[in-house]
Amino acid sequence: MNWIIFGTIGAVLMAMIPVIGWLMAVGLVGMVLWKTFGFRETQLIGSCPACTKSLPIDPKTDVLACPVCQSCIAVQDDRLVIVKID
Repeated sequence: MNWIIFGTIGAVLMAMIPVIGWLMAVGLVGMVLWKTFGFRETQLIGSCPACTKSLPIDPKTDVLACPVCQSCIAVQDDRLVIVKID
């Protein structure tokens, strides 16, 4: 009796493999389209006031450190300013 029950369940699951594959393919295509055309956070480009290195700047960041000269830089509306730490 167990063979009939579990065999039937196994046969139904094996019959669903193409359907699961189709759903996974649709999900994968949707994810690729989302990553390609979806919302992206804007990243600004600025140069360090101390060493003139080009820096990617996250708009949500108020203060950052230059990876080259280790200067502490404050992000203002229209420019980058070196912050002196005492």
